[in-house]
Amino acid sequence: MCGWGKDEIFGQHFRYWGGLKGDIQEYLKSKGYETFVASMGPISSNWDRACELYAFLRGGMVDYGAVHSARYGHSRYGRSYPGVFPQWSETNKVHLIGHSQGGPTSRTLIQLLEHGDADEVAFVPGSHEAPSSDLFKGGKRWVHSLTSVAGVHNGTPVADDMGALIADLLHAAASTAGLAENEPIFDFSLQQWGLEREKGEGFAEYIRRCLGSKIWKTNDCCAYDLSLVAAHFQNALVLTSPDVYYSSYAVDGTFEGPLGVRLPAPNMNPALKLGGVLIGKNERDLPGGADAWRPNDGAVPVPSAQYPFGHAHDAVVAGKTEKPKKGVWYVHPTLTGKDHISVITPWLDVTIEELNAFYEGIASHNRSLPA
Repeated sequence: MCGWGKDEIFGQHFRYWGGLKGDIQEYLKSKGYETFVASMGPISSNWDRACELYAFLRGGMVDYGAVHSARYGHSRYGRSYPGVFPQWSETNKVHLIGHSQGGPTSRTLIQLLEHGDADEVAFVPGSHEAPSSDLFKGGKRWVHSLTSVAGVHNGTPVADDMGALIADLLHAAASTAGLAENEPIFDFSLQQWGLEREKGEGFAEYIRRCLGSKIWKTNDCCAYDLSLVAAHFQNALVLTSPDVYYSSYAVDGTFEGPLGVRLPAPNMNPALKLGGVLIGKNERDLPGGADAWRPNDGAVPVPSAQYPFGHAHDAVVAGKTEKPKKGVWYVHPTLTGKDHISVITPWLDVTIEELNAFYEGIASHNRSLPA
């Protein structure tokens, strides 16, 4: 959510993976890991983003599906991509590393690749319509592993006020990058909703217009997909694949306060502190109990980032080695001293060297996974 690719002007000034001080993609490439940074709709639904990720990797025009598009009232097609990895196939698989909404988006892509969608396959095109995209036909075991970092697998309470959080995050990022409000620095990628940035439109004005889009009046957007209710349904429909290796990292940027609440640590990014407070005093009766959901990174509760509820999982224990199994979520020890943003971008005492080493460790582990 609120992410951007390196092909956007914002990404050229301020990298999503590395910020101003580094470039995690280039670092991994320098270590011999072929790495791409995807660009997807920052407030779009997991379905729409999965379709965009498929086109970003394979190449071609984004096809959101004729049935899906008609159901939600937006255009069937989006932008065209040249394809960064056109040889993608069962013999040329990819490792996905997803941060935040990138976690459930990656799961949605794996589901569509492997199982397709019956409604889209059953679609009979008219004389002036194209048949369904190959994405919806299933049978594609093209993903070797998925690593989720602060992923939103079981929803987050702050989804109820997503518009305010998005505005805060984007303004904070622009301020940190030292970018002027009139620069065309961010693209909400809402072509399917007929929403393009207008010539001469200021950044703040553009944000307000996008946050007022009709996308928010549907369930085809991030605000719904990141909610507790939507995550519950997604976990029942989107399977953990028996052909994919899974691992996750949750982040806790809080400390214990009075009466059992959790409070944001002093080094938490200011844009996240309100979310940290709201989640830190959670009273909802959620799996594991209300108290278990209070540790958070300012946007995502720790239990939500560990594994999708109801799916096979196991804890990674330091010093204990075992052969990883496909179809099992391996939950790493919770990362502390960081927040939802500083796990991808240096902030205060979190350095780019620390982040480079963290993601190099993930890349090294993924490369070692058996076929």
